[in-house]
Amino acid sequence: MRHSDLEAFLAVARAGSFRVAARERGVTGSAMSQTIRALEESLEVRLFNRTTRSVVLTEAGDLLMKRLSPALAEIRSSIEEVRSMKGQPTGRVRVNAPAPALDWLIVPHMVRFLETYPGITLEIIEDAKDVDIVAEGYDVGIRLGLEMAQDMVAIPLGPEQDYAVVGSPTFVDRYGIPRSPQHLREFDCTRIRFPSGTIFAWRFRDGDQEITFTPEGRLTVNNARHAVAAAIGGTGLARVALPYAQEALTDGRLVRLLSDFSPRLPAWHLYYPSRRHKPPALEAFLDFFSKAGREMES
Repeated sequence: MRHSDLEAFLAVARAGSFRVAARERGVTGSAMSQTIRALEESLEVRLFNRTTRSVVLTEAGDLLMKRLSPALAEIRSSIEEVRSMKGQPTGRVRVNAPAPALDWLIVPHMVRFLETYPGITLEIIEDAKDVDIVAEGYDVGIRLGLEMAQDMVAIPLGPEQDYAVVGSPTFVDRYGIPRSPQHLREFDCTRIRFPSGTIFAWRFRDGDQEITFTPEGRLTVNNARHAVAAAIGGTGLARVALPYAQEALTDGRLVRLLSDFSPRLPAWHLYYPSRRHKPPALEAFLDFFSKAGREMES
């Protein structure tokens, strides 16, 4: 049983598709299928239930994936650590993060990171869903402080988050200004839908009272930039991370509303599984971007 066969099994388990896993590993779909079939014959147990539409782990396959993921991660970490003894850290870092964290905390620094560490390969996946980064094969995730699993090591990344309710001057002139979060029910709001299907809830604080408001409106998008564009166009009010709206607020295309009711949210955090040894590439990534985050706060 070869190490590469086990890696191939994990690729299929994560992707739920032989074709997608084969493309990821640079082989043909038939070669990937033969590898998994040979692995099943070696183990004398079926790992996947296959239909024309889906590839689903069996109970045995699910158990193998849960045991293999951390074990192979340790093996990769050890190999990368040994390779890095020659000098610069080497290896791959796979990152899972929502768009706002990528836009403002990662993407502005990624070119400099790759220039600083030429031996590291960086793979960045934009994703706002709740994911098990170990099972999905990621080395590190980024989420707000209140959204992380309890068994992860977390490092703050940048300042606390400020979310702003914004609208165009034309919209405000026509419909007025909401006096309180409860008053928002009388206004057309642009909604943002997460990949999970849920609508982004608007959270406020009135004294000691926390208020959660699910907006209603004629427009629903899945990207904060589109919500800002709609607000600038006068379609309705939007609530987005402040950096998305800052330029339009500065030049007067948008005005901020209900700022007295908008609490700061926890900072973004880098998080990763607790391991005895971190791979050198991951260590370099954490050091580099946590330092960049501290520079933003100062």
